[in-house]
Amino acid sequence: MDLPSQDNISLTSTETPPPLYVGPTQIGMQKIIDPLARGRAFRMADDNDGYSVPHTPITPGAASLCSFTSSRSGFNRVPRRRKRESVAKMSFRAAAALVKGRSLKESTLRRAQRRSFTPASFMEEDTVDFPDELDTSFFTREGVLHEELSTYPDEVFESPSEAAVKETEAKPSEQADLTGSALDKSELERSHLMLPLERGWRKTKEGPPVQPKVRLRQEVVSVSGQRRGQRIAVPVKKLFAKEKRPYGLGMVGKLTNRTYRKRIDSYVKRQIEDMDDHRPFFTYWITFVHLLITILALAIYGIAPVGFSQHETVDSVLGNKGIYENVKHVQQENFWIGPSSEALIHLGAKFSPCMRQDQQVHNLIMKKREEEKHSACCVRNDRSGCVQTSEEECSSTLAVWVKWPQHSSTPLMADRNKRQFGSVCHQDPRFCLEPASVPPHEWPDDISKWPVCTKSGAENGTNLPHIDCDITGRPCCIGTKGRCEITSREYCVFMKGYFHEEATLCSQVHCMDDVCGLLPFLNPDVPDQFYRLWLSLFLHAGILHCLVSVCFQMTILRDLEKLAGWHRISIIYILSGITGNLTSAIFLPYKAEVGPAGSQFGILACLFVELFQSWQILARPWRAFLKLFAVVVFLFAFGLLPWIDNFAHISGFISGFFLSFAFLPYISFGRFDMYRKRCQIIIFLLIFIGLFAGLVILFYVYPIKCGWCEYLTCFPFTDKFCEKYDLDTDLH
Repeated sequence: MDLPSQDNISLTSTETPPPLYVGPTQIGMQKIIDPLARGRAFRMADDNDGYSVPHTPITPGAASLCSFTSSRSGFNRVPRRRKRESVAKMSFRAAAALVKGRSLKESTLRRAQRRSFTPASFMEEDTVDFPDELDTSFFTREGVLHEELSTYPDEVFESPSEAAVKETEAKPSEQADLTGSALDKSELERSHLMLPLERGWRKTKEGPPVQPKVRLRQEVVSVSGQRRGQRIAVPVKKLFAKEKRPYGLGMVGKLTNRTYRKRIDSYVKRQIEDMDDHRPFFTYWITFVHLLITILALAIYGIAPVGFSQHETVDSVLGNKGIYENVKHVQQENFWIGPSSEALIHLGAKFSPCMRQDQQVHNLIMKKREEEKHSACCVRNDRSGCVQTSEEECSSTLAVWVKWPQHSSTPLMADRNKRQFGSVCHQDPRFCLEPASVPPHEWPDDISKWPVCTKSGAENGTNLPHIDCDITGRPCCIGTKGRCEITSREYCVFMKGYFHEEATLCSQVHCMDDVCGLLPFLNPDVPDQFYRLWLSLFLHAGILHCLVSVCFQMTILRDLEKLAGWHRISIIYILSGITGNLTSAIFLPYKAEVGPAGSQFGILACLFVELFQSWQILARPWRAFLKLFAVVVFLFAFGLLPWIDNFAHISGFISGFFLSFAFLPYISFGRFDMYRKRCQIIIFLLIFIGLFAGLVILFYVYPIKCGWCEYLTCFPFTDKFCEKYDLDTDLH
């Protein structure tokens, strides 16, 4: 039998595709039915594990099937078959379809239309410009393939009926119209678009047109206009599409129109195809933790005054002298809409005086103790009140300054010598029962070393002026630098300090322990909360700060984690943030900072490393580099504002750059390039370890002061632009 339309069919393909635009019967030709192909329709494009080249659309009626076997079409390649689905998997899918209220056919259609990543042939030359459109390679008239897939007679040859012959003769013009140069897009998709099902190809149901995978080679005329909002909705859907992340492109590549080169080596192409597609577990976890902690912090500590300057509050408060005084409280405003800086320090913000023994804070505390060593109890003449103060602050006409050893109430020590320092209001070693001042545990002469008396035996009166008076002032820790004052409770509450009812001297309290909160210091005089380096990564300064982090993580971090996996991306995220906080603690020791700024810039460095590693497979890589570089430069310039920590940005970016070379997956372009990148991993790991060790030494062993370094985080556009933000290394 002479078959003029199939004389060049290649035997290399696994299955013979059906003829395009051929009617059910042809005059003078018997229909050929392959009995061995009974029940086997065309396989889906997903059945191939290898490179599945999309079918090239052919002008209907103008080409034969030899186009499928030509060397340029790619159909002469033998596809690799993958394993058939197991019975358990098919049963589970059928049960899921029943639970959802759909038929198995409908669920299969949805699964075919929704892929978690682009097909394996997304880098082919003829489809590189439009990989997201549906395949429209097979077109047929109504009822052709349905008859072939559903009915298979036992005979090999079957003669056409007379009705079929007349139907074919009556529609010659319709078949001729299929060869036109311009096709109506909606009509073409409604009548001839074939969608992949579980087995074979079926015509889609009547409904809205489906976007094709590859662009048709014919000139398609769009009749219906674009729906309202589709121009915005389509890019947003593509941004969060469940696709396999292409190496070197990703979300940033889509936003900057980054593409692959036309021709890529098969060895490199196979590496890209074999890369794993990870789920962003770490992104979802860190985002949930950030939101939860921010909500709890706002619920517990409230919202500080919102703004960019300092908030001042003036009120009349009862002081330690028994009179009302006008007092002003100054508080830094928070434009992020969140807690105050004192509350953030209590939550675990990066703050150097809580992480090490800051020399300036320690000197101020020791200076205060030295002044308190020479103080005494100032008792009013009517004994209505008393307070611990210096001689200059005690009125000589309205009160008596009970100073030992000049006063007659001076006690004797165990060696029968008079005490040289004191007295102390409401505390005397002769009347304290716990802890008692008895040899060999006698209280020292220096009152700044006295303990807190937990049980006193002077309730019945002692006739001593500094014991029988009503004390009006006790220690109060104010501010974030360990400042202590002997004042009234009302004044301490107004200044938002920590009032100590049990103590009588500032030397008996540890203000830095109160300011820092969290776990108490092992040595009360030596702060040791080094865990603030990573604890502050989970905190935010307010609602806006948290929203910025969530947006960054759900876009950039989520996109990179799909490529690298949660274990690699979490290492880069945490270590970059710790390094950034450590650098910020060195150069901005007295500014409380929270947030994963260093971690985020470390993730931005990953984008540069990925760009460098995929430089040889990208089209116009210099353009991609300049776009990415411009964005990062803008962010660093934004860090010159006094409310942004640029030291954490710079250090986090550098450390993230080194870590990305060590932990991000890469592709090699040969054996030498593979060995070079393996050595590169070791080198950059050693560089990061050296950088981190150097920062630890500068923070704990050899603290440095850099006067000009504050210009890197706040540029003084005016004379008073950077003041009042605790940006310098000198404590005021």
